[in-house]
Amino acid sequence: MKRFSGWAHIWVFYLTAASLFGAIALRMLVTYRDDPRFHSLLGLLGCWLLTSVTATIIPRRRWYLPVYLIFQSILIMALLYLAKGEDYFAALFGILSMQIMQWINPKAAAAWSGLFAVLMIFPLVYAYGFLDGIAFAFIYIFGSVLLASYALAMRRAREAYEYNQSLMDRRQDANRQLQEYSYQIQQLAAARERRHLALELHDSVTQTIFTMTLTTQSALMLLDIDIKRVREQLERLNQLAQSSIAEMQALIYELNPNHPTSNGLAAAIRQHVDNLHRLGDLSIALDIEGNAPLTPLEARALFRIVQEALNNVIKHSGSTQAAIHLHLTEPLWVEISDQGQGFDWGRIANGNGVGLTGMRERAAEIGWNLRITALPGSGVKIHIEKE
Repeated sequence: MKRFSGWAHIWVFYLTAASLFGAIALRMLVTYRDDPRFHSLLGLLGCWLLTSVTATIIPRRRWYLPVYLIFQSILIMALLYLAKGEDYFAALFGILSMQIMQWINPKAAAAWSGLFAVLMIFPLVYAYGFLDGIAFAFIYIFGSVLLASYALAMRRAREAYEYNQSLMDRRQDANRQLQEYSYQIQQLAAARERRHLALELHDSVTQTIFTMTLTTQSALMLLDIDIKRVREQLERLNQLAQSSIAEMQALIYELNPNHPTSNGLAAAIRQHVDNLHRLGDLSIALDIEGNAPLTPLEARALFRIVQEALNNVIKHSGSTQAAIHLHLTEPLWVEISDQGQGFDWGRIANGNGVGLTGMRERAAEIGWNLRITALPGSGVKIHIEKE
């Protein structure tokens, strides 16, 4: 369908020109088949046709078009003078007008059409006299103008079609690039999440299981040395197992395809706090102020930051209490704090702050500013504010 639409105007042009030329040739055949001038007229008409067809095939250089138009005009004038009393050869000027309207600037084509109008007057006046010749000339001039206008309309339609096709191609290219970019973003996000989960497994669950192994070995050795201390080791082993289960559940919670923030950030954090209350002995004070809407990207990133901050409280702070403040009114900000043992920024600078680095990256992705306040023995406060 697209191919037909693009070439239809060209084929209509050729069909119109061929039909007009065929009508002229047929009229000449009927009128002059027994006339001595027949072969001369046939030769001139054949030469005109051959030149016209050749012009559509060979490359048109700057000098070629004027030479072509002058040569074709001379052939038409010769046909009109040779066939004195037959005006229909003047219709060939109409085909020329259609051709040049397809090939060159419309203003220049109009100038050439004006020249054709002047040229066809002389042989028609010569054949029919002044008044009749002028009358016939005006008929063919108006016919040529009509054909030229038709050719111009087809040219405009073709140019509009080609422009629309160009726009469509560019839009398809843009859509394809956008899809590729979106796919790359998804791949990067997936790779970042896999890296985050791998680090979490290594830094939390793997270490906990390793500690459980050491505790089990210690309990086995104490069976023969001090059986009373075995109970203490088993209790320690039970605590480590519970901690490992809690960490695994938190990681599985992150992999849930139905992201918890689909019902809003506040609801997601409430649910997460309830889960932590059931899984451990961390007491979390949650304060929510305002209900300003957040974009899905903002809600997801802020939830992950809060989740990471609470995981750090459980694993590193030594505190059983934490506080979360959601300030969902202008200015928008979120704050997570604890009164634990804090940390040394020197250790973080030496590569032990993967979780904190991830939080900064998430905040930067949504255009929020993250600020961390921490000193050994003074707890940690994480403040995220919209810039």
